[in-house]
Amino acid sequence: MRIKETELPGVGKKYTIELEEGGELTLIIHNTGRRELYLVEEEEEEPSCVFSLNEDEARELGFLLAGTTFQTVSTEKMEFLMKEIVMEWVKVGENSKFIGKAIAELEIRKKTGVSIIAIIRDSAMIPSPDPYKEKIQPKDTLIVVGTREQLLKFLDMCGDCST
Repeated sequence: MRIKETELPGVGKKYTIELEEGGELTLIIHNTGRRELYLVEEEEEEPSCVFSLNEDEARELGFLLAGTTFQTVSTEKMEFLMKEIVMEWVKVGENSKFIGKAIAELEIRKKTGVSIIAIIRDSAMIPSPDPYKEKIQPKDTLIVVGTREQLLKFLDMCGDCST
């Protein structure tokens, strides 16, 4: 699977995923938090499906897609989790303290509580990166999960990283 990330100045970011069965799925994340999804089928120029999500809807869909809601949980507990747990895309800068080091070596989960669930590198996705073998590189985008407080500790530990 290939993912292309594009900055949209004044708007937000655009992610384009080439689908295995052909076509592309494009996600635009606006600075306001609104998300737009476009499905462009193979050999078509116009999207065949378009829809928009607010932040809460996008977060819930993200949890479903990530498989974090596999076990049934009461509505009250799920609402609590959705408010407490965040998933964030963190861009690693050229001067980050993480560069050239493995996730396990940095003890990220132990020190911050954050889990790195994927790395986007050069438009390729590395899901569930091996914490001992995968070394963080400049310009990697780390997909992390944790509480807001844990995320702040993580960003502080990283040094030159941005969301």
